Amino acid sequence: AFRTFIEEELFGRLRWFITLRWLAAVGVFFVIIFASSVLKCKLPYFQLSVSALLILACNSLFLLYQMSLSRKEPQDIFRSSRRFANVQISIDLLFLAVLIHFSGGIENPFMFYFIFHMILASILLSVRESYLQATLAVLLFTLLAGFEYFKVIPHYCLGSFIGTDLSANGGYLLGVMFVFTTTVYLSVYMTTSVSRKLRVRSRELIM
Repeated sequence: AFRTFIEEELFGRLRWFITLRWLAAVGVFFVIIFASSVLKCKLPYFQLSVSALLILACNSLFLLYQMSLSRKEPQDIFRSSRRFANVQISIDLLFLAVLIHFSGGIENPFMFYFIFHMILASILLSVRESYLQATLAVLLFTLLAGFEYFKVIPHYCLGSFIGTDLSANGGYLLGVMFVFTTTVYLSVYMTTSVSRKLRVRSRELIM
């Protein structure tokens, strides 16, 4: 009975992921309008718009797969749902890294939105999978910051919003990376600890 409850919860959250992604993509377009018209930032708005459109296209495929998933045999749904949740979170992290790159890189305060995905992963996935997703987030952020610092990829400064280019400041870079990394792993540790206790309690109540 408890396994059935977990399966139904995870499968339901897949729809929730997809709904949130529609809202996130629309939110990107609103941020583009605000940054260009109010903040007057000189950013690659075409690339940002294409990224948002790719998110919408990718989410459409996710929706189609989620609908096909509901037609599988019950014993296959849970295993497929776990894989699907992992894929969605990983791709979301990749898209978030791309969006942050085109909108200020390490100067962008939205970089801490990675934490939302860590909390979701810690609630829905196993402890091992949650830490793997955390490692992916840290790796993506480190590569983004490092590549911009060493001029492997261009840095798009937030200009009037920040007032200075922080991507070339080594001390600031190391400080932000340390805070980001520790915050990501601490978020996973605390959320998985609470989640495990809640699952044990739920199992006791159901059984």
